[in-house]
Amino acid sequence: MHLLLHGVSVLLLHFSRTYASPQGSCACSPITIPVHVDVLVPKDPTDEFAGLKSNASELRRVDATYDIYGIFCEPDTTVSSRNKDVVQLLVHGITYTSQYWSPPVEEFRNYSYAAFSYAHGAYSSLAVDALGVGLSSRPVSASDVQYPTSSAALSQVARHLKTTPLLPGVPAFNKVIGIGHSAGSGLLNFGAIVEGPQSPFDGLILTASLSTAVDLNISSLPGLTSARDADPLRWNTLDPAYFTATNRSIFYPADPSTFSPRMILLDEFTEDVDCRDIRADDYDFADDGLHRESCWGRRTSSFA
Repeated sequence: MHLLLHGVSVLLLHFSRTYASPQGSCACSPITIPVHVDVLVPKDPTDEFAGLKSNASELRRVDATYDIYGIFCEPDTTVSSRNKDVVQLLVHGITYTSQYWSPPVEEFRNYSYAAFSYAHGAYSSLAVDALGVGLSSRPVSASDVQYPTSSAALSQVARHLKTTPLLPGVPAFNKVIGIGHSAGSGLLNFGAIVEGPQSPFDGLILTASLSTAVDLNISSLPGLTSARDADPLRWNTLDPAYFTATNRSIFYPADPSTFSPRMILLDEFTEDVDCRDIRADDYDFADDGLHRESCWGRRTSSFA
């Protein structure tokens, strides 16, 4: 019964809400954006040599349409802002969801990035659940959720933001700024490399992102386990390659005085899954002549 209530409560946390600041308020609404992706991914996602320059025989095609769920927050319409034509696309890290950016609990309203960005410029934002996560589409086979697929889905969301009104009274935006946390930064970086001047993003802000190349296998990190083993009632039908973090403390500093202990409780309550097939060592950029770091490295990208 506790696990059942857990799942219901997590769903309820996605309802519309409003954040207030000294400058006014921003209203937030759930939306779903259909995106189509057509990409090549490694047939063996664990092959560390299956990079972007792999032979065609090592690749397979993923051609599918997915629904990407997100929480869109916009400033109070009575507030005039020179940034009204700019929207931030927020991408979370592993085992988190769109709720990472604005915890839906009164006690942690001061952790809301949506409220912060409103108070410091009245920017709109769209925090999404990445492909395979939260309320976005979750492919049956986790091997479909790789860097090319997930980053392409994000780019399609960005294009949608520039061409299609999200809600009545909300026109399309002229500029989209991608803001990533941890693995979210990796996805945005990957898309910038693949698409180059054709990228729909007008800028990237990458946080919790490594500044040097590393050989990092997510599945080897402590505290991660197959989601269906961790919570059979909630995830028993998932491909075993979808994982979750049973020990949320791995995402926090060693010094407990630097954060609220109740935040970990909220973290455990809202945890989600991610995919073992999104790995940093799947893609090797060392031989492309551009001297780029691994896809988890911090890069400065130029958009035409």
